Amino acid sequence: MHCEACARKVARTLKGFEGVEDVATDSKANKVVVKGKTANPVKVHERLLKKYGRKVELVSPLPEPPPPEENKEENKEAKPKEEEQKQE
Repeated sequence: MHCEACARKVARTLKGFEGVEDVATDSKANKVVVKGKTANPVKVHERLLKKYGRKVELVSPLPEPPPPEENKEENKEAKPKEEEQKQE
């Protein structure tokens, strides 16, 4: 956001979003503060990326990393194969 008009556009985009109660913009600091109890920060982040195509950084709360369950399954499968090769 490089001007007040851009800040108004971003605020208008977010005010209609599900769970968003209040939007505060600061065009000088290039920051937007979104308040809402049921607002999903990841979805807000994705909406801004999709709408404006600019760099958007989620500061707080940080999104949770994907569960490493898939990696665990792959590691479990890989270990028995290695053990079988050693036995041969």
